[in-house]
Amino acid sequence: MQAIKKVSLFYSVKLLSFFLGLYGCFMLHQLLEVPIVVSAASIGLIGSFLPTTTQFQHHPQAAMYAGAFAGMCSSDVINSPYELVVISLIGAAIYTSLKNHFIGVGGKLGAIAFVSVASVVLCTMVISKW
Repeated sequence: MQAIKKVSLFYSVKLLSFFLGLYGCFMLHQLLEVPIVVSAASIGLIGSFLPTTTQFQHHPQAAMYAGAFAGMCSSDVINSPYELVVISLIGAAIYTSLKNHFIGVGGKLGAIAFVSVASVVLCTMVISKW
């Protein structure tokens, strides 16, 4: 029971961090017309100042940066706020499941962002065909 509580708390923190990175980057680019790379870098910089504990280590900062990568997609791809939430749910789930895998391997955060956005786009396309 304790392990389930620990994983669910870890997932919740990752979900919040991923969503903040995704929403922040997407809105900086869409509303304030900040260049997309600058908005992702800004969110990554802001995320680096998040306070951390020994329980979560660097994971909230990394999840926020992964969310910023996902937020770099076009407004043609993300059409509603619900899609932002679904992308965050998927991204946090992938991040949580890969927490102890691919350590030190470059591209993990970008791959998580890509799979999150691509899965939502694919589901949206399949649903719209029906």
